[in-house]
Amino acid sequence: MKSKIYLILALMVVAITSLKAQTEKIDDLQNEVEIDLNSDTMTSTDGVNVRYGSLKLKAFEVKVDREKNRAYIPGEFYLEADEPTGKLRMDSLNGEFDTEGKTGSFGKSFGYLEVGQVTGAEKPNDRIYFGGNKTEYLNGKTYLRDAWFTTDPKILENRNPEEVGYHLQSDTIVIEPDKQVTFRNTNLFIGDTDVIPFSLPWYRFNIRQGSEVPLFPSWGNDDDYGWFITSGVLWGDKDSKFKGGIAPKFGDRIGLLIGRMENWYDFGTYGKGQLNINDWLIDKKADGNDVERNFNRWDFNYNHNYSGEYGFFNLNYKNATYNMIPTLDDAIDKYFYGPGNQGRPGNTWKYVDGIPDRGGSLGFYTLNTELTNLGEDKDISIKADVNLVSDKKVYGVIVADQLDDMDYGSSADYDLTSDVSIKKENDRYSVGAYYNYLYDMDPGSTKQDLQSRAENFGFNFNDKVNKINISYDDKTGNKFRELNSWERDPNFSKLDNQGFYGIKFDYTPWTVEQYSIYDSKDLKTSLGEYHLYKDVFYKVGYDYTEFEHKLNLQNDPFRKTALFDGTTKTNNYRDLQYNRYENIIYNKTSENRAYVDFMYDSLKLTIAGGNTKEEIWDREGIYHYGDINNPWDRSAYRIYVNNSNFYEVGLSDEKLSLSRLGNLEVYGNVRFDQYDKGYDNLADKEISTDDSSTRYRAGFTHNVTIFDNSENKERKTDLSLLNRLTYMFQEYSYNSDSKITKDVRMAQKDNIQQVTDTVTFDLGNTETVYKVDYKEIKRASNDNKKGEILNQNLDFLIDDKNSFGLEYGSDKRFTDYNKKDENHNDLTFENYGANYRYANNYFYYKNRRIDSSIWEIENVNNAEEKIREDVYGYTYDFGKNKLNLEYIQGKDERDELGAKVINTKNKTYSVSYLVGGDVEHLYRASYEDYKNAGEWNPTLSRYNSDIVYLAYTYKDKRFTDAELVSYASSEYNKTPDQLSQVEIDRIRQVLEDRENSRARTFNLNRIIDDRTYFGDYKRGFHASLMMQRNDKRYEMTGDYLKSLEELEGRLFYSYNRIGLGYIYNQKSNYTNYGVSDEKKLDWRDSEREHEFSLNAKVGKPSEGWRTKAYVKFYDQLGGQGDNGRSTFDGFGVEIGKEFGYYEWAVAYERDYSYRTKDYEWSMAIQFKLLTFPTSNIFGLGATTDQNKKTTPDTYLFNGIKIDDLED
Repeated sequence: MKSKIYLILALMVVAITSLKAQTEKIDDLQNEVEIDLNSDTMTSTDGVNVRYGSLKLKAFEVKVDREKNRAYIPGEFYLEADEPTGKLRMDSLNGEFDTEGKTGSFGKSFGYLEVGQVTGAEKPNDRIYFGGNKTEYLNGKTYLRDAWFTTDPKILENRNPEEVGYHLQSDTIVIEPDKQVTFRNTNLFIGDTDVIPFSLPWYRFNIRQGSEVPLFPSWGNDDDYGWFITSGVLWGDKDSKFKGGIAPKFGDRIGLLIGRMENWYDFGTYGKGQLNINDWLIDKKADGNDVERNFNRWDFNYNHNYSGEYGFFNLNYKNATYNMIPTLDDAIDKYFYGPGNQGRPGNTWKYVDGIPDRGGSLGFYTLNTELTNLGEDKDISIKADVNLVSDKKVYGVIVADQLDDMDYGSSADYDLTSDVSIKKENDRYSVGAYYNYLYDMDPGSTKQDLQSRAENFGFNFNDKVNKINISYDDKTGNKFRELNSWERDPNFSKLDNQGFYGIKFDYTPWTVEQYSIYDSKDLKTSLGEYHLYKDVFYKVGYDYTEFEHKLNLQNDPFRKTALFDGTTKTNNYRDLQYNRYENIIYNKTSENRAYVDFMYDSLKLTIAGGNTKEEIWDREGIYHYGDINNPWDRSAYRIYVNNSNFYEVGLSDEKLSLSRLGNLEVYGNVRFDQYDKGYDNLADKEISTDDSSTRYRAGFTHNVTIFDNSENKERKTDLSLLNRLTYMFQEYSYNSDSKITKDVRMAQKDNIQQVTDTVTFDLGNTETVYKVDYKEIKRASNDNKKGEILNQNLDFLIDDKNSFGLEYGSDKRFTDYNKKDENHNDLTFENYGANYRYANNYFYYKNRRIDSSIWEIENVNNAEEKIREDVYGYTYDFGKNKLNLEYIQGKDERDELGAKVINTKNKTYSVSYLVGGDVEHLYRASYEDYKNAGEWNPTLSRYNSDIVYLAYTYKDKRFTDAELVSYASSEYNKTPDQLSQVEIDRIRQVLEDRENSRARTFNLNRIIDDRTYFGDYKRGFHASLMMQRNDKRYEMTGDYLKSLEELEGRLFYSYNRIGLGYIYNQKSNYTNYGVSDEKKLDWRDSEREHEFSLNAKVGKPSEGWRTKAYVKFYDQLGGQGDNGRSTFDGFGVEIGKEFGYYEWAVAYERDYSYRTKDYEWSMAIQFKLLTFPTSNIFGLGATTDQNKKTTPDTYLFNGIKIDDLED
C-alpha cells in the first residue's frame, strides 16, 4: 500500500479482485454487479463502492489488461480520500492506470481538497477547488493539464469556473500531497474575462500541515526590519522520513535572516521530531549607531515525541533572543527603558549605549516522559517531568510582569522543576535513582507554596538474593509556613523586596519562609536477615543521618511598624519577627550508627554503637540583642555543642500474647554517650570534655478486644469494644566533669512520658472512635517542666452519609529563663473544633488560640499577647455542584508597658457557588476587613482597609463529536480516520480542563489575560470587580469611590464568534502615612490603566464583518515616569468585510515607541482570500518612521496584523 492518496490503480485492482482481496468492502450489495472473469471486467448499473484503507472509490465499469499491466475505467468514477490536510474528493472520466500503481491518467475532472485544519478557514471557505481536461498521476504527484483553480465555493453549484467570482487558468497545476501546489503559466479570470495582460509563469503555495515556509515571494514593512521580502522552498513529500523547508528573508534596515527553516523527521517506532528556526539574523546591515537592530535575533524550537508500546516521551526545547520573546520584549520596555530605570537600585541589566540589551538569549526546556519495559530484560523504567530555563534571572523579568498584571482573585505559580527517576527491577535485584529540583519564581504566591528552593537526589539498591539493602537520600532547600489570618494584610504583608534586576514583585504572599535552610542526608545499609543458629537470625547494618535547619529571622513589617516605628519603641527585638516563637534558630546534627539485630520469633535484640555530632543555637529567654537589624548578633543566642561516642542495647518483643487480655508489644533501650566536645558560651569557644550520659527508653503497646459479639449468631445487632494503649518513657542520667555542667550538657535533652489511648466502639452501623494523646516533657538538666501536649479526637461515624467529630489540642511551653528562675508558662497553643456531615451538607468550626507571656526577662519589658482565630464554614455538595460559605476572624492583642500596642482584628467573609457540568457557572464573592491599631503608633489605623471582591465565570464546555475530531486531528497531526478513541477522549479532557493543561507550559505570547483564550469554550464569560477602600480616607471624605486604594475591574466575553476583554485598574495612596498631623495627609491617585481587546465576527460566515481591535492606556498620575512620559497609550484596529470567498479590510495601528520617544502609526487596505484567513494577499498603506516621515507601503502576502492586547 505504497500510495494512500492518489494510487487509483490499487483501487482498480481491488475492485477487480473483490472476491479475493481482504481489503475490499462492498457497501451496496443490493444493486446488480456483473463480473466477467474471462475478460477481467466488472460492470454495475448503480456503481460499486469500494473502500481501500482510507480511500473510497465508486466506479460503474472496470477492466484489467493483464498482458499490458493496465487497468481501465470507462466512463465516470468518483474518488474520495483522507489527506493529511483534509478530505480530497475528485470526480473524473475514463481512467487508465498501470497495475504497479506508479502512473495513471484520466480525462476531464473536478475536485476539491479540504485545507481548513491547515489554514484555519471556516466553512464554506475551507476548501480549494480544481479541475482540468486531463489529469496524470506520476509517483505520488498529480498533474492537471489545461487546469483551473478557485476558492469560491459557488463552483459547487454549476462546476463551471467561468461562472464564479474568480478562477486561475493554468497550463499545468501540480498537486503534491502534504507539500505544495504549483501553477505554471497562469492567468487570472474574473468570470470569463482575463484581467491581467500577461501570464504568471510560476506560482506556488504551501499545503503542508504545520509548515510556515512561504513558497512565493512576499514582502511588507516592519518597524524593526524595515522593508522586507522572503520566499522559500520545501523538500521531502508526504511519505518522506525527512522533510522540511527554508525561507531566507531580507530586511533593508536589519540585514539577511533565515526567516523560516523547518526540519521534520520520522524515526518510525522511535518517534517523530521537528526543528524550526524563525528570523535568525545571520548578516547584520544596520550601522553601529543603530543599537537595537544590531542585537542578535533568532528563535529556535525543537521537539521530539514518542508514543508506543514503551510509554511516551515528549521533549521540547526553545531558545530565543529577548527580542523574539513577546512577553520579555514588552517587559524590557517596562522595566529597563529610560534613565530612571537604568539607575534603579539593583538593576544589573546589560545596556549598550543606554539601550537595554535585547540580544541575549533564553532557553526553555520541557520534558515529560514515562517509559517502561526498557533494556534487554525489559526491567528498566524511566520517569521525568522537567520545566527549566537557562537563565532564572531573565525569566524572572517575565514573571514579575505577569504577576503585576494578575487578577486579584486569581493565583499563579511559576515554578522551575525537574523530577527524574530511573529504576531497574527484576527477580534478583532492584536498583533506582532519582533527582528532584524546585526553584519557585514567585515564592508564597499560593497556599501550596511550602518550599521555594529544593534539590533532592538519592538512590536505592536491593539484592533480593543476598539480602543486601542500600538507600541514600539527600535533600537541600528551605521550608515555608502559611501566613495566619491575623498576619496577612495587603498593606503590610505585600512583598516589598527587590527581585531580579531590582524589580519589585507585586503580590501579597500566602506563605512566608520559616527555615532558610532545611537540609537532610540519610544513608541506610543492611545485610540480612541471615540464619545464625536454629531459629535465630541476624541482621547487620550501618546508618548515617544528618540534618541542618536554620530559622528565618525576617521581621514582620506590621509588627515592626507597630512596636518599633512609633513614638515608643520596644526593646523586645525578637517579637518583631515572623518566627518569633521558635527557640532553636540553628541546628546541625549528624550521627553514624552501626548495629546488629538478633531475632528469634518475635523477639529482637539490638546492639549498636557510633558517634554523634550536634551543634545547636538556642535563644530561649533571649529577646533583646545588640542590633535590631542583626538578629544573628552573637548576643542573641547560646551555642551548645554535644559531640559523643555512644553504644546502646535494646530488646523488644513485637507480639506477646496475654490470652484474653489481648496482645502486648514491648521494647526497652539503654544508650550510653561519652562526650568529648562541648561549648563554653562565656569564653565563646569549643572545649574538650570527659562527661557522659545514659538514656533509658522503654514502652509498650497493648491491644485488647474488650467485647465482640460477632461470633454470636443469634445477636440482634453488632457490638464491639476495642482499646489500644501506648506508653513511652524516656529519661537521662548524667555524669559530669569539672569543665561542663549538667545544665549546659543536658539543656537540649528531654525526659519524656507519653501516653496514647484509642477506644473504638461499634454498634450496628455506627462507629465511635475516641483518641487521646498526652505528652509531658521535662528538662533532663533539672527535671523542670519544659512542655505539655494534649490532643483529643472524638469521631462518630453514624453511617456512610453522616458523621460528627470533635477535637481539642493544647501545646504548652515552659521556660526557666527569667530573672526569678521560676518555671513559667511563656507560650500556649490551643485549638478546638467540631465538624458535622449530614448527607451532602458539611458544617465545620475551628478555633485557634495563642497566648504568649514575656515575664521578668532581662532587659525586656513584660508583655502579654493573645491571638484568637475563629473559622466557621459550610459546604454543600450535590452532584457536580458545590456551595461553600466561610467566615474567618483573626484577632491579635498585645499589652506592653500598660499600653495596648497591637490591636488587630481581621475578618474575611467568602462565598462561592459552582454549578458544574458541561455548562459551568462559578459565582464568587468575598469581603475582607483589615483593622489595626496600636497606642505606640497611631498611624497604624491609616493603613486600615477593606476589600470587596465579586466574580462570575461562565463556561460552555460542550463539544460535538465533529468538533472533538477536528481538535484531535489538529493536536495529533492525524487524519480523522487515523484517530483512536483514546486520543479523542484525551482531547475532551484537555478542553474541559484547559487551564491545568496550560499550567505546564511557558506562556511567552502577548495575551490580554492568562485565563482567557477565545475559542477554548464555545461560550465563555468572566467578570470581576475588586475595590479596596482606605478607612482613614473614607473617614475624612465620606466618599467611597474617592477613598479607594485600588479599583480593578475585568470583563471577558466569548460567544458566537465574538470575543472581547477589558481591564481597568486604578491605584491611590497616601504619600506620607507617617506624618503626625492628619490634616497634612496627602492622598494621590498614582496610576490608572485601561486595556481593551475585541475580536468579533458578525453575520453569516463568508458574508459578515470582522473586527479586531485593542486599546491600551496608562497614566502615571504621580508625574513623569521613568521613560520620560507620564501617559502612554496605544490603539490598533482592523475592520474587514467578507464578500463570499474574499475579504477587504482596513487596518490602523498607533503605538508609542520607546526608541523614538514618540508615537508612530501604520495604516493599510488589505485583501485576503477567506480560505487563507491569516495571510493577506496584498495591501496598500502608509507608515511613519523614526523621523516622522510618512511613506507609502505595499504588502504582498503580508500586511498589518493587529495582535491581542500588548502590555
